[in-house]
Amino acid sequence: MSKTTLPWADEIRKREESLLALRRDFHKHPELSMLETRTAEVIAERLRAAGLEVRTGLAGTGVVGVLHGEKPGPVVAWRADIDALPLNEVPDVPFKSVNAGAMHACGHDGHTAIAITLAELLAARRAELPGTAVFICQPGEEVFGGAKPMIEAGALENPHVEQIYGLHLTTQDPAGIVSVKPGPAMASADFFNVEIRGMGGHGAFPHLSRDPITVAAHVVVGMQALVSREIPAQDTAVLTVGQIESGTKHNIIPERAVLRGSLRTYDNQIRAQLLERLGAFAARIAEAYRAEARIVFEGEGTSPVINPEPASAFVHRCFEEEVGADHVAEGKPVMASDDMALFLEQRPGAYFRVGVGPADREPAPHHNPNFYMDEAGLPVALRVALNVMLHALAGEG
Repeated sequence: MSKTTLPWADEIRKREESLLALRRDFHKHPELSMLETRTAEVIAERLRAAGLEVRTGLAGTGVVGVLHGEKPGPVVAWRADIDALPLNEVPDVPFKSVNAGAMHACGHDGHTAIAITLAELLAARRAELPGTAVFICQPGEEVFGGAKPMIEAGALENPHVEQIYGLHLTTQDPAGIVSVKPGPAMASADFFNVEIRGMGGHGAFPHLSRDPITVAAHVVVGMQALVSREIPAQDTAVLTVGQIESGTKHNIIPERAVLRGSLRTYDNQIRAQLLERLGAFAARIAEAYRAEARIVFEGEGTSPVINPEPASAFVHRCFEEEVGADHVAEGKPVMASDDMALFLEQRPGAYFRVGVGPADREPAPHHNPNFYMDEAGLPVALRVALNVMLHALAGEG
Protein backbone atom coordinates (compact mmCIF):
# COMPACT_ATOMS: atom_id res chain seq x y z
CA MET A 1 0.00 0.00 0.00
CA SER A 2 1.49 3.29 -1.09
CA LYS A 3 1.27 6.20 1.32
CA THR A 4 -0.89 9.05 0.00
CA THR A 5 1.19 12.15 -0.65
CA LEU A 6 -1.25 15.04 -0.66
CA PRO A 7 -1.27 17.31 2.44
CA TRP A 8 -4.55 15.94 3.77
CA ALA A 9 -3.58 16.47 7.41
CA ASP A 10 -3.60 20.24 6.90
CA GLU A 11 -6.96 20.05 5.12
CA ILE A 12 -8.48 18.00 7.94
CA ARG A 13 -7.23 20.39 10.61
CA LYS A 14 -8.83 23.28 8.75
CA ARG A 15 -12.17 21.47 8.72
CA GLU A 16 -12.25 20.11 12.29
CA GLU A 17 -14.21 23.08 13.62
CA SER A 18 -16.70 22.82 10.75
CA LEU A 19 -17.01 19.05 11.33
CA LEU A 20 -17.91 19.51 15.00
CA ALA A 21 -20.27 22.40 14.26
CA LEU A 22 -22.09 20.30 11.67
CA ARG A 23 -22.40 17.34 14.03
CA ARG A 24 -23.77 19.61 16.74
CA ASP A 25 -26.29 21.14 14.35
CA PHE A 26 -27.61 17.70 13.42
CA HIS A 27 -27.61 16.74 17.10
CA LYS A 28 -29.64 19.81 18.02
CA HIS A 29 -32.19 19.14 15.27
CA PRO A 30 -32.75 15.35 15.27
CA GLU A 31 -35.43 13.82 13.08
CA LEU A 32 -37.03 10.40 13.42
CA SER A 33 -36.73 7.60 10.90
CA MET A 34 -38.10 8.34 7.42
CA LEU A 35 -38.95 11.91 8.52
CA GLU A 36 -35.46 13.42 8.11
CA THR A 37 -36.60 16.38 5.96
CA ARG A 38 -34.38 19.12 7.40
CA THR A 39 -31.42 16.77 7.69
CA ALA A 40 -31.75 15.81 4.02
CA GLU A 41 -31.99 19.46 2.99
CA VAL A 42 -28.78 20.33 4.85
CA ILE A 43 -26.97 17.34 3.33
CA ALA A 44 -28.08 18.19 -0.21
CA GLU A 45 -27.19 21.86 0.21
CA ARG A 46 -23.68 21.10 1.48
CA LEU A 47 -22.99 18.51 -1.21
CA ARG A 48 -24.21 20.82 -3.99
CA ALA A 49 -22.07 23.65 -2.60
CA ALA A 50 -19.06 21.30 -2.81
CA GLY A 51 -19.80 20.70 -6.50
CA LEU A 52 -21.27 17.19 -6.32
CA GLU A 53 -24.10 15.92 -8.49
CA VAL A 54 -26.96 15.43 -6.03
CA ARG A 55 -30.07 13.25 -6.13
CA THR A 56 -32.72 13.64 -3.45
CA GLY A 57 -35.92 11.87 -2.47
CA LEU A 58 -34.55 8.32 -2.63
CA ALA A 59 -36.55 6.22 -0.13
CA GLY A 60 -38.32 9.45 0.79
CA THR A 61 -35.53 11.47 2.39
CA GLY A 62 -32.40 9.74 1.14
CA VAL A 63 -29.67 11.74 -0.58
CA VAL A 64 -26.95 10.59 -3.00
CA GLY A 65 -24.02 12.78 -4.01
CA VAL A 66 -21.65 11.88 -6.84
CA LEU A 67 -18.13 13.27 -7.13
CA HIS A 68 -16.22 12.59 -10.35
CA GLY A 69 -12.46 12.73 -9.97
CA GLU A 70 -10.48 13.96 -12.93
CA LYS A 71 -8.37 10.81 -13.21
CA PRO A 72 -9.54 7.30 -14.14
CA GLY A 73 -10.39 4.90 -11.33
CA PRO A 74 -13.13 2.77 -9.75
CA VAL A 75 -16.50 3.89 -8.39
CA VAL A 76 -16.46 3.70 -4.58
CA ALA A 77 -19.37 4.53 -2.28
CA TRP A 78 -19.43 5.82 1.28
CA ARG A 79 -22.64 5.22 3.24
CA ALA A 80 -23.93 7.13 6.28
CA ASP A 81 -27.21 6.83 8.17
CA ILE A 82 -29.04 10.01 9.14
CA ASP A 83 -32.00 9.27 11.45
CA ALA A 84 -32.49 9.81 15.19
CA LEU A 85 -34.28 7.86 17.92
CA PRO A 86 -37.57 8.47 19.80
CA LEU A 87 -35.95 9.53 23.09
CA ASN A 88 -35.84 12.66 25.23
CA GLU A 89 -32.23 13.70 25.74
CA VAL A 90 -30.84 13.94 29.29
CA PRO A 91 -27.29 15.42 29.04
CA ASP A 92 -27.52 19.20 29.28
CA VAL A 93 -25.14 20.10 26.46
CA PRO A 94 -25.30 23.47 24.64
CA PHE A 95 -26.50 21.67 21.50
CA LYS A 96 -29.13 19.56 23.26
CA SER A 97 -32.03 18.40 21.11
CA VAL A 98 -34.71 21.02 20.59
CA ASN A 99 -37.15 18.45 19.18
CA ALA A 100 -39.15 16.80 21.95
CA GLY A 101 -39.18 13.03 21.66
CA ALA A 102 -36.22 12.88 19.28
CA MET A 103 -32.52 12.45 20.04
CA HIS A 104 -29.37 11.36 18.27
CA ALA A 105 -28.45 8.58 20.69
CA CYS A 106 -26.59 6.29 18.29
CA GLY A 107 -24.00 8.52 16.61
CA HIS A 108 -25.83 9.08 13.32
CA ASP A 109 -25.31 12.84 13.66
CA GLY A 110 -21.58 12.15 13.65
CA HIS A 111 -21.87 9.71 10.74
CA THR A 112 -23.64 12.33 8.64
CA ALA A 113 -21.22 15.12 9.52
CA ILE A 114 -18.25 12.88 8.68
CA ALA A 115 -19.75 11.90 5.31
CA ILE A 116 -20.39 15.52 4.31
CA THR A 117 -16.92 16.66 5.42
CA LEU A 118 -15.33 13.71 3.63
CA ALA A 119 -17.13 14.70 0.43
CA GLU A 120 -16.00 18.30 0.82
CA LEU A 121 -12.38 17.25 1.38
CA LEU A 122 -12.31 15.09 -1.74
CA ALA A 123 -14.18 17.66 -3.84
CA ALA A 124 -11.64 20.35 -2.98
CA ARG A 125 -8.97 18.22 -4.70
CA ARG A 126 -10.97 16.61 -7.46
CA ALA A 127 -8.30 17.51 -10.03
CA GLU A 128 -5.94 15.11 -8.26
CA LEU A 129 -8.59 12.51 -7.48
CA PRO A 130 -8.93 9.21 -9.35
CA GLY A 131 -12.23 7.44 -9.81
CA THR A 132 -15.71 8.45 -8.67
CA ALA A 133 -16.88 8.79 -5.06
CA VAL A 134 -20.56 8.23 -4.29
CA PHE A 135 -21.97 9.42 -0.97
CA ILE A 136 -25.11 7.58 0.15
CA CYS A 137 -26.94 9.29 3.03
CA GLN A 138 -29.60 6.82 4.11
CA PRO A 139 -32.76 7.44 6.13
CA GLY A 140 -34.51 5.01 8.42
CA GLU A 141 -31.67 2.81 9.63
CA GLU A 142 -33.18 2.58 13.11
CA VAL A 143 -36.29 0.92 11.67
CA PHE A 144 -34.46 -0.92 8.86
CA GLY A 145 -36.62 1.05 6.44
CA GLY A 146 -34.11 2.93 4.31
CA ALA A 147 -31.44 0.67 2.83
CA LYS A 148 -33.63 -1.59 0.70
CA PRO A 149 -35.69 1.18 -0.92
CA MET A 150 -32.54 3.21 -1.59
CA ILE A 151 -30.99 0.22 -3.35
CA GLU A 152 -34.23 -0.33 -5.28
CA ALA A 153 -34.24 3.37 -6.24
CA GLY A 154 -30.79 3.01 -7.80
CA ALA A 155 -28.46 4.36 -5.12
CA LEU A 156 -25.79 1.90 -6.28
CA GLU A 157 -26.24 2.69 -9.98
CA ASN A 158 -25.61 5.63 -12.32
CA PRO A 159 -22.71 5.34 -11.73
CA HIS A 160 -22.37 1.63 -10.97
CA VAL A 161 -20.80 1.34 -7.52
CA GLU A 162 -18.04 -1.27 -7.28
CA GLN A 163 -17.21 -1.07 -3.55
CA ILE A 164 -18.89 0.43 -0.49
CA TYR A 165 -17.56 1.45 2.92
CA GLY A 166 -18.87 3.07 6.07
CA LEU A 167 -18.26 3.45 9.79
CA HIS A 168 -20.19 3.36 13.04
CA LEU A 169 -19.16 5.48 16.01
CA THR A 170 -19.25 3.59 19.31
CA THR A 171 -19.04 4.59 22.96
CA GLN A 172 -17.90 1.05 23.77
CA ASP A 173 -14.35 1.97 22.70
CA PRO A 174 -12.21 4.93 23.83
CA ALA A 175 -12.16 7.96 21.57
CA GLY A 176 -9.99 7.42 18.50
CA ILE A 177 -9.68 3.62 18.70
CA VAL A 178 -10.59 1.95 15.39
CA SER A 179 -11.43 -1.66 14.55
CA VAL A 180 -12.86 -3.86 11.83
CA LYS A 181 -14.26 -7.38 12.29
CA PRO A 182 -13.80 -9.72 9.32
CA GLY A 183 -16.76 -11.98 8.61
CA PRO A 184 -19.93 -11.58 10.71
CA ALA A 185 -19.59 -8.21 12.44
CA MET A 186 -23.16 -7.30 13.42
CA ALA A 187 -26.22 -9.47 13.87
CA SER A 188 -29.37 -9.80 11.84
CA ALA A 189 -32.53 -8.40 13.40
CA ASP A 190 -36.16 -9.39 13.06
CA PHE A 191 -39.04 -8.04 15.14
CA PHE A 192 -42.14 -10.10 15.79
CA ASN A 193 -45.52 -9.94 17.51
CA VAL A 194 -47.29 -13.06 18.78
CA GLU A 195 -51.02 -12.58 19.29
CA ILE A 196 -52.64 -15.19 21.53
CA ARG A 197 -56.40 -15.58 21.53
CA GLY A 198 -58.15 -17.41 24.35
CA MET A 199 -61.48 -17.00 26.12
CA GLY A 200 -61.91 -14.57 28.96
CA GLY A 201 -63.67 -15.07 32.24
CA HIS A 202 -63.60 -14.69 36.01
CA GLY A 203 -60.28 -15.20 37.78
CA ALA A 204 -62.00 -17.50 40.28
CA PHE A 205 -63.11 -19.94 37.55
CA PRO A 206 -60.12 -20.48 35.23
CA HIS A 207 -61.48 -23.87 34.16
CA LEU A 208 -64.27 -22.04 32.35
CA SER A 209 -61.78 -19.89 30.40
CA ARG A 210 -58.84 -20.32 28.07
CA ASP A 211 -56.19 -18.19 29.70
CA PRO A 212 -53.98 -16.39 27.12
CA ILE A 213 -51.59 -15.17 29.83
CA THR A 214 -50.75 -18.74 30.84
CA VAL A 215 -50.17 -19.54 27.17
CA ALA A 216 -47.98 -16.45 26.80
CA ALA A 217 -45.87 -17.48 29.79
CA HIS A 218 -45.24 -20.93 28.32
CA VAL A 219 -44.45 -19.45 24.89
CA VAL A 220 -41.89 -17.03 26.38
CA VAL A 221 -40.10 -19.74 28.36
CA GLY A 222 -40.34 -22.29 25.60
CA MET A 223 -38.92 -19.97 22.95
CA GLN A 224 -35.55 -20.14 24.67
CA ALA A 225 -35.49 -23.87 23.96
CA LEU A 226 -35.55 -23.07 20.25
CA VAL A 227 -32.12 -21.52 20.74
CA SER A 228 -30.67 -23.95 23.28
CA ARG A 229 -32.00 -27.15 21.73
CA GLU A 230 -32.34 -26.49 18.00
CA ILE A 231 -29.29 -24.33 17.22
CA PRO A 232 -25.75 -25.78 17.27
CA ALA A 233 -23.94 -24.80 20.46
CA GLN A 234 -21.06 -23.20 18.54
CA ASP A 235 -23.47 -20.81 16.81
CA THR A 236 -25.13 -17.76 18.30
CA ALA A 237 -28.69 -16.51 18.45
CA VAL A 238 -30.48 -14.16 20.82
CA LEU A 239 -34.27 -14.33 21.15
CA THR A 240 -35.77 -11.67 23.41
CA VAL A 241 -39.36 -10.94 24.36
CA GLY A 242 -39.34 -7.29 25.37
CA GLN A 243 -43.03 -6.67 25.93
CA ILE A 244 -46.10 -8.58 27.14
CA GLU A 245 -49.45 -6.85 26.91
CA SER A 246 -52.66 -8.30 28.32
CA GLY A 247 -55.48 -7.84 30.80
CA THR A 248 -57.32 -5.03 32.53
CA LYS A 249 -57.83 -6.16 36.16
CA HIS A 250 -56.42 -8.62 38.69
CA ASN A 251 -59.51 -10.84 38.77
CA ILE A 252 -60.33 -10.92 35.04
CA ILE A 253 -58.91 -13.51 32.68
CA PRO A 254 -58.51 -11.60 29.39
CA GLU A 255 -59.40 -12.71 25.89
CA ARG A 256 -56.05 -11.78 24.38
CA ALA A 257 -52.33 -11.44 25.05
CA VAL A 258 -49.60 -10.04 22.81
CA LEU A 259 -45.87 -10.75 22.98
CA ARG A 260 -43.42 -8.46 21.20
CA GLY A 261 -39.85 -9.57 20.67
CA SER A 262 -36.76 -9.71 18.51
CA LEU A 263 -34.46 -12.32 17.04
CA ARG A 264 -30.78 -11.78 16.26
CA THR A 265 -28.13 -14.07 14.81
CA TYR A 266 -24.95 -13.95 12.73
CA ASP A 267 -25.99 -16.61 10.23
CA ASN A 268 -28.73 -16.29 7.61
CA GLN A 269 -29.49 -20.03 7.64
CA ILE A 270 -30.02 -20.03 11.40
CA ARG A 271 -32.07 -16.87 11.02
CA ALA A 272 -34.34 -18.55 8.46
CA GLN A 273 -34.67 -21.69 10.60
CA LEU A 274 -35.71 -19.79 13.72
CA LEU A 275 -38.07 -17.48 11.85
CA GLU A 276 -39.83 -20.52 10.43
CA ARG A 277 -39.97 -22.32 13.78
CA LEU A 278 -41.23 -19.38 15.85
CA GLY A 279 -44.69 -19.32 14.33
CA ALA A 280 -45.21 -23.08 14.42
CA PHE A 281 -43.92 -23.32 17.99
CA ALA A 282 -46.21 -20.60 19.35
CA ALA A 283 -49.21 -22.05 17.52
CA ARG A 284 -48.64 -25.56 18.91
CA ILE A 285 -48.15 -24.34 22.47
CA ALA A 286 -51.38 -22.35 22.25
CA GLU A 287 -53.20 -25.35 20.80
CA ALA A 288 -52.19 -27.43 23.82
CA TYR A 289 -54.07 -24.93 25.98
CA ARG A 290 -57.09 -24.77 23.62
CA ALA A 291 -56.08 -21.28 22.48
CA GLU A 292 -54.76 -19.84 19.22
CA ALA A 293 -51.53 -18.03 18.46
CA ARG A 294 -50.49 -16.13 15.34
CA ILE A 295 -47.11 -14.52 14.66
CA VAL A 296 -46.66 -11.35 12.61
CA PHE A 297 -43.26 -9.92 11.64
CA GLU A 298 -42.72 -6.16 11.53
CA GLY A 299 -41.15 -5.25 8.22
CA GLU A 300 -38.48 -7.39 6.63
CA GLY A 301 -35.76 -6.99 9.27
CA THR A 302 -32.15 -6.98 8.19
CA SER A 303 -29.42 -9.51 7.48
CA PRO A 304 -26.18 -9.71 9.50
CA VAL A 305 -23.37 -7.34 8.56
CA ILE A 306 -20.68 -9.50 7.00
CA ASN A 307 -17.33 -7.95 6.13
CA PRO A 308 -15.47 -9.89 3.40
CA GLU A 309 -11.97 -10.94 4.44
CA PRO A 310 -10.11 -9.06 1.63
CA ALA A 311 -11.96 -5.78 2.26
CA SER A 312 -11.44 -6.12 6.03
CA ALA A 313 -7.70 -6.66 5.55
CA PHE A 314 -7.55 -3.64 3.23
CA VAL A 315 -9.33 -1.42 5.76
CA HIS A 316 -7.08 -2.69 8.55
CA ARG A 317 -3.99 -1.69 6.55
CA CYS A 318 -5.48 1.75 6.02
CA PHE A 319 -6.01 2.08 9.78
CA GLU A 320 -2.43 1.20 10.67
CA GLU A 321 -1.06 3.53 8.02
CA GLU A 322 -3.14 6.45 9.24
CA VAL A 323 -3.29 6.13 13.05
CA GLY A 324 -0.69 3.47 13.88
CA ALA A 325 -1.10 -0.02 15.30
CA ASP A 326 -1.45 1.32 18.86
CA HIS A 327 -4.83 2.82 17.94
CA VAL A 328 -6.18 -0.24 16.13
CA ALA A 329 -8.14 -2.69 18.28
CA GLU A 330 -9.15 -6.26 17.57
CA GLY A 331 -12.49 -6.29 15.82
CA LYS A 332 -15.22 -8.10 17.74
CA PRO A 333 -18.75 -9.03 16.66
CA VAL A 334 -21.65 -7.22 18.31
CA MET A 335 -25.27 -8.31 18.58
CA ALA A 336 -26.54 -4.91 17.48
CA SER A 337 -27.80 -4.69 13.91
CA ASP A 338 -27.49 -2.32 10.96
CA ASP A 339 -28.99 -2.38 7.49
CA MET A 340 -25.61 -1.51 6.02
CA ALA A 341 -25.80 -5.30 5.71
CA LEU A 342 -28.03 -4.94 2.65
CA PHE A 343 -25.50 -2.74 0.85
CA LEU A 344 -22.73 -5.24 1.63
CA GLU A 345 -24.88 -8.01 0.17
CA GLN A 346 -24.87 -6.05 -3.09
CA ARG A 347 -21.25 -4.89 -3.23
CA PRO A 348 -17.94 -5.80 -1.56
CA GLY A 349 -16.68 -3.46 1.14
CA ALA A 350 -16.50 -3.12 4.90
CA TYR A 351 -18.25 -1.52 7.86
CA PHE A 352 -15.92 -0.56 10.69
CA ARG A 353 -16.05 1.05 14.12
CA VAL A 354 -14.46 4.17 15.60
CA GLY A 355 -14.49 4.85 19.34
CA VAL A 356 -16.08 7.95 20.84
CA GLY A 357 -16.27 6.69 24.43
CA PRO A 358 -15.91 9.58 26.90
CA ALA A 359 -13.04 9.47 29.37
CA ASP A 360 -14.68 11.80 31.92
CA ARG A 361 -17.81 9.72 32.62
CA GLU A 362 -19.21 6.22 32.47
CA PRO A 363 -20.15 5.64 28.83
CA ALA A 364 -23.90 5.34 28.37
CA PRO A 365 -24.98 2.65 25.93
CA HIS A 366 -26.34 3.51 22.52
CA HIS A 367 -30.12 4.04 22.39
CA ASN A 368 -30.01 5.47 25.92
CA PRO A 369 -31.26 9.00 26.77
CA ASN A 370 -27.92 9.63 28.56
CA PHE A 371 -25.90 8.87 25.40
CA TYR A 372 -22.90 11.18 25.08
CA MET A 373 -19.92 10.96 22.76
CA ASP A 374 -16.38 12.28 23.06
CA GLU A 375 -16.02 14.43 19.94
CA ALA A 376 -12.27 13.85 19.94
CA GLY A 377 -13.04 10.65 18.06
CA LEU A 378 -14.64 12.48 15.12
CA PRO A 379 -11.46 13.84 13.50
CA VAL A 380 -9.91 10.38 13.84
CA ALA A 381 -12.94 8.88 12.15
CA LEU A 382 -12.63 11.42 9.35
CA ARG A 383 -8.94 10.64 8.91
CA VAL A 384 -9.41 6.89 8.59
CA ALA A 385 -12.47 7.33 6.36
CA LEU A 386 -10.46 9.58 4.08
CA ASN A 387 -7.55 7.13 3.93
CA VAL A 388 -9.87 4.25 3.12
CA MET A 389 -11.56 6.20 0.32
CA LEU A 390 -8.27 7.49 -1.13
CA HIS A 391 -6.77 4.02 -1.39
CA ALA A 392 -10.01 2.49 -2.66
CA LEU A 393 -10.34 5.19 -5.34
CA ALA A 394 -6.74 4.52 -6.31
CA GLY A 395 -7.73 0.93 -7.03
CA GLU A 396 -6.12 -0.63 -3.97
CA GLY A 397 -9.33 -1.79 -2.26
